[in-house]
Amino acid sequence: MTTTDAIASSTAPTLLQLLQTTVQTAGLTAVAEATATFSPQGVSVVLLLEESHVALHVWTEYCKATVDIHVCDYQQDNYAKAQKLAVLLASALTDSDRAQWHYLEITG
Repeated sequence: MTTTDAIASSTAPTLLQLLQTTVQTAGLTAVAEATATFSPQGVSVVLLLEESHVALHVWTEYCKATVDIHVCDYQQDNYAKAQKLAVLLASALTDSDRAQWHYLEITG
């Protein structure tokens, strides 16, 4: 599947399965989920995590996607798990683990 095919053919169930699988593989724990399919196009999927949340928003008509990964490090360091999740999602959505990611990190 090419990059555009992976995103252009996205549906709420396929994206939810993708997030559930990659979150589990990254060692994070999903506790709840929400999906929305927009008319005429577009899909959003959110997983609430024990560690915070991950959201995937897809604009199928433009073959574009955004991913928001938020993890809390209050009780344990989850940064490596968040990085692993980013690589897994980049690979699944683009057939490459070299997607361009923009990070904002705030520590206290």
